[in-house]
Amino acid sequence: MQKTRCSKKNGMLPRNQNHFGEHEHMSGNAISEVFLHSFFVIDSKGNFVGWNDSFQQEAALKPSRRKESINVIDKLIYPADQPLIKAKLLSVLKKGFEETAEARVLIKGEHELRWFMMTGRKIIIRDKPFVICMILDITARKREEDSLVQTANKFRFITEHMDGVVFTAGTNTILDYVSPSAENMFGYMPNEMTGKSYAGFLKEENEIPGAIAAIDKTTLNQLPPQIIELHFRRKNGSLFWGEVHLQYSSVNGNPCIVGRLQDITLRKNRESHTLFRTRLIEKADTCSIEELLQAALDEVKRLTGSSIGFCYFLRGDKREPLLQVWSTNADTFSSLNPTGLFVEALRAQKTVIHNECNTADRESDRHGNHSESVRTLVVPIMNGEMVTAIIGVGGKSSLYDGDDERVVKGFADLAGDLVLRKRAEQSEKNDQLSLIQAQKMEFAGSVIHKIAVDYSQMLSMILELISLMMEEDAIRKSQGKNMIDVMDFVGSSKDMMSQLLIFARTSSIMPIVLELNMIVEERLGVLRKLTGENIPLSWIPDSQNTLVKVDPSQIDKLLDILCLNARDAIDGKGRITIESSRLFIDQDECDVGHPCKVPGCYAVLSVTDNGAGIEAKDLPCIFEPFFTTREEGKAMGLGLSIAYGISKQNHGSIDCLSELGKGSTFTVYLPRYTGKYYFSQNEDPSESDDLKRTVLLVEEEPDILSSYKRMLEKTDYSVYAVDTMDKAISVATEHQSDIDLLLTNVVLREVNGCDLSQKLLTICPKLKTLLMSGDHNDMTARFGGLDDGVGFIQKPFSMNELATKINELLNAVEVVS
Repeated sequence: MQKTRCSKKNGMLPRNQNHFGEHEHMSGNAISEVFLHSFFVIDSKGNFVGWNDSFQQEAALKPSRRKESINVIDKLIYPADQPLIKAKLLSVLKKGFEETAEARVLIKGEHELRWFMMTGRKIIIRDKPFVICMILDITARKREEDSLVQTANKFRFITEHMDGVVFTAGTNTILDYVSPSAENMFGYMPNEMTGKSYAGFLKEENEIPGAIAAIDKTTLNQLPPQIIELHFRRKNGSLFWGEVHLQYSSVNGNPCIVGRLQDITLRKNRESHTLFRTRLIEKADTCSIEELLQAALDEVKRLTGSSIGFCYFLRGDKREPLLQVWSTNADTFSSLNPTGLFVEALRAQKTVIHNECNTADRESDRHGNHSESVRTLVVPIMNGEMVTAIIGVGGKSSLYDGDDERVVKGFADLAGDLVLRKRAEQSEKNDQLSLIQAQKMEFAGSVIHKIAVDYSQMLSMILELISLMMEEDAIRKSQGKNMIDVMDFVGSSKDMMSQLLIFARTSSIMPIVLELNMIVEERLGVLRKLTGENIPLSWIPDSQNTLVKVDPSQIDKLLDILCLNARDAIDGKGRITIESSRLFIDQDECDVGHPCKVPGCYAVLSVTDNGAGIEAKDLPCIFEPFFTTREEGKAMGLGLSIAYGISKQNHGSIDCLSELGKGSTFTVYLPRYTGKYYFSQNEDPSESDDLKRTVLLVEEEPDILSSYKRMLEKTDYSVYAVDTMDKAISVATEHQSDIDLLLTNVVLREVNGCDLSQKLLTICPKLKTLLMSGDHNDMTARFGGLDDGVGFIQKPFSMNELATKINELLNAVEVVS
């Protein structure tokens, strides 16, 4: 209230000031008649000088106390308010200005305090200062104010503890009130938002008309509560989804809106993630894993407001390639190195956020390669305690936060599930293709086997007849050259049949225990001639000598095929590498589709080239017969089929990893041999010792028996030739100390060759056995493999071939591995 000076010539004072003391009561009455409100007069010490009747009633004072010295401040004013009133009294007395104050008063006989508004003015009576105070009871008003304050405090408490931001706005969308929780949601203090349109905090300008229309519709039509979902922007530039509840209200007849805003970003992201996951799974059967991951990265990029998304998966096993996928339009961030981010996530094993500069960029800058600095958020994908992949985003204009981390983690789980599912499907598909391929190969092999066996029998008869004819001097002299030519043609036909039988998986094999490194090293000279001088061939042997029980001639053929295949894949300069190693395959690896279906220890032989590589669509077909990627007429397509057959016949397997434009690696897995093994001291029959060996020959066909007997005798062996099992047992019993080797057919009328060998071993414990057959299936079906001291030779064979086989078997020496 404005302060005013009080004049000494006040109409309330008596003209004769000296008369005031004598007529104090009369002067008080005169003043009370002038003022309509309650008032009292006090001296400079605060003691009552007088009061009117109205004040007497207000303060419940007795008339008899008019002449008592009563201090108004000490007796009436509430102690807590006394300092204020004293200060005001001194101000009036010293400065002469009017002062107003509110104070609580203790009324005698009442239990509650009453509020009074007091206005004091200075007056001079008989040259002494006095203060006249007018009072007004404002207790009702103060109680109403207290009630309003309590209501406001309750409202404030409610709004401050509600989930979300509470606000009020006029019909012009200008915010009148914003609850304190706006600081957490928006990053703005409430006073930074009041006085502004709430539409100004939206993400996009195209959302503003709809938001304003919703308020107008609610206020003008006084509609029930409206709910709208809008995209808001925080002070730091990040975005969030908000659900706005609008309620019409009226204050003093003025329409307004009371609103509540909730952050529903998490809910919206979950809804979006669920919907997207459903759509993605629906596409899983028709899209590649790269396409699915790229779609997921595009979505997580959109939800986080990033400019790029990327993921990096390690191999599930050695047959699976590394998987690195980028979101669309990722060329702008070509300098981003996910490998460096993978290493950092591998160390941390938790989410890694860089809101200033990513690790890869800092490392690049340290070496002088300045790359674009981008914010990144990387989430590791865990398999137990091991990091198997990462998924990340980068290039966001604002800082990455916990909401972004939750979004990326959700998609990390999705990406991991997708990769596991697609890899499992691919493994199942590969198994199905392998089964189909095996069935086709089995069918083709059975047909070829039948033809080759019949043809071999005819060749055997031709060789035997020519041998008989060559014994006649007249024929040998007149037709000797022609006979030799015929035998050469028969030999070529025999080689052709061997190739077909290898392809059919039914060719004869003579597995012996050898060191794998030794087999390769003995063949290196031939292999280098096959590949040519322009293509270097490197040999990286295993540091340990690994034993395998294989047919060395077939392993030679296998190496020839793989090196020729590698040579043909190289256009111009290149390199071929042969490498041996050891590997243990456990049951888990077999279960997930490893080429080795049986767990155990394996010797590994690999041939790698850096040639053209093989397209992914062709990989399942490369071991099929007659399949080739070369021009028609330049290849039969049997090479890799034969390689596949050789590996299977030697109880192994073969696999291929290839990347178009980078080359191929063919890997052969052979079971490691851990028992006894033999080596031949004399590989050339001419180098055999001078001791004459004795052979027991068992053959049911008389002509063939005579022919084989002559072959053996011409190679300086003693021969006992019989045509039945009983005769063989009789001869063995009679000459048990002389017989060194049994030469018999796999199949006899009375007994098979295996059983006959076992019977004779009880008589001749050191007896070796060489089995003969035109059909290798007879041997494998009955024996399932060859024991130590047992060999096999496939008909037809020449005299030298027979002598070599017998010599190798008789001169094999047992060695403990």
